[in-house]
Amino acid sequence: MATTSLMIATFLNPFGFDVLVYKMTQLTNDYWNTMYVLYGLAFLSLSLSYLFFKLNKRTVGNILVTLGLFLNPLGYDWVVYGINQLTNNYWLTMSIMYFLATIFFGLFVYFSNIKLYRILKYNTIKTKKKLTTKISKNE
Repeated sequence: MATTSLMIATFLNPFGFDVLVYKMTQLTNDYWNTMYVLYGLAFLSLSLSYLFFKLNKRTVGNILVTLGLFLNPLGYDWVVYGINQLTNNYWLTMSIMYFLATIFFGLFVYFSNIKLYRILKYNTIKTKKKLTTKISKNE
């Protein structure tokens, strides 16, 4: 359940992609033309990453595969389109997508039995100690 929740949350999370789609839709004046451009750019990036991996240029290959996966709207385009048809408001649609992603990230944390409070508390204390030590050394 935890892994499935994480996969759904990652799929629904529009982080950065929402602004890209919004701006590209303004340029193309059509949602589906924007999706075609993104599919083309994703295909180009993923193809080039394959080429660079074959040439043992791992760093460039990794950058291109990351870019290709970010640009690839596979499935996401239909979910956004469907919700947008219901809301008739792109930013409300994106708010719903962020909300759904947050719910599924929360389910991932719950099913994984991750104690966020303890992690945040520990990291806050650890950071304070580092800052105090650093300030003491500088004086």
